[in-house]
Amino acid sequence: MRILQKLLFPFAGIYWIVTWVRNVCFDKGILQQTSFGIPIISVGNITVGGTGKTPHVLFIAQFLGSSLNIATLSRGYGRKTRGFVCANAHTSVHEIGDEPFLIHRRLPNIIVAVDEKRVHGVQELQKIKPHLQAIVLDDAFQHRYIKPSLQIVLVDYNRPLWRDCVFPAGFLREGSYALRRADIVIVTKCPHTLSIAEQEQWKRKLRIRSQQQLFFTAIQYGAVYQAQSGKTIDNHEFFKNKICMVSGVAQPNIIENFLQLQGAQFTHCAFGDHHNYTAADYETIRKQCNEHTKILTTEKDVQKLIEITKGEIPLYVLPIAPQFLNAAEEEFLKELKS
Repeated sequence: MRILQKLLFPFAGIYWIVTWVRNVCFDKGILQQTSFGIPIISVGNITVGGTGKTPHVLFIAQFLGSSLNIATLSRGYGRKTRGFVCANAHTSVHEIGDEPFLIHRRLPNIIVAVDEKRVHGVQELQKIKPHLQAIVLDDAFQHRYIKPSLQIVLVDYNRPLWRDCVFPAGFLREGSYALRRADIVIVTKCPHTLSIAEQEQWKRKLRIRSQQQLFFTAIQYGAVYQAQSGKTIDNHEFFKNKICMVSGVAQPNIIENFLQLQGAQFTHCAFGDHHNYTAADYETIRKQCNEHTKILTTEKDVQKLIEITKGEIPLYVLPIAPQFLNAAEEEFLKELKS
């Protein structure tokens, strides 16, 4: 892997220069940013995939949507449509993508839309929903054609930026200098026991400025529930069963670590991130199961699995949410309110 990385370094250098020049053009006004009359909250990352963005977007949208008329807007990665689509009661996961569909299913009172051209997406939302009070942009840190009111960037604890490099030799979408654009930086997937000393080290390594705020979150697993009925199950009892875990996420090892901590006996059918399940996949899953096996999956995957299995087998879902360390949740929500 290191040999391949060395071979890719020249291409990474070219990529770094291209992204740097692009950012300079935005900073100097050569490339124009569009501002809107309502608050725009951007949530994004620098690392490709797997920073826990969707749970944080859900958390933010749920909080703001409890008192405001808001919408979420993303490009709809992996969808089979193009252009602007606003979700409704009949929208399928393939029309808007798995992550927007998860938000739509979990927060039915929130307006969920997708558009690969975000400026156009915001304009369309304002046309059809003129009373909108705020928009949450999902995965929009590199989409600089919109000038957000608040820029939130997520960084994965397990993949420190200072040990990585830009694509294709590494997993960074742009150089770590880009963190300067952020108002809030959240280090995600932290251990619950993260020490103050290590938090200070992260602050120094990320070069957090005085006007920026730094938060740390861990993964909080919720109660397992049956997908078709919505009935929750005591986790302690559930993990006594033999389990077939099915996931299409960027870092399946994190789920495996959790299941091991629960003492679960499991097999893991791990597919690529945003995987679209096929009949062949269903057969692969079935071979891992017997009549006593419970099929467990993620909230991002469950709808696609329901469609491919046609409701023939019960599916169970393991939900996750961010948990703020240092009792900092109230401080974070205060920033959102402002």
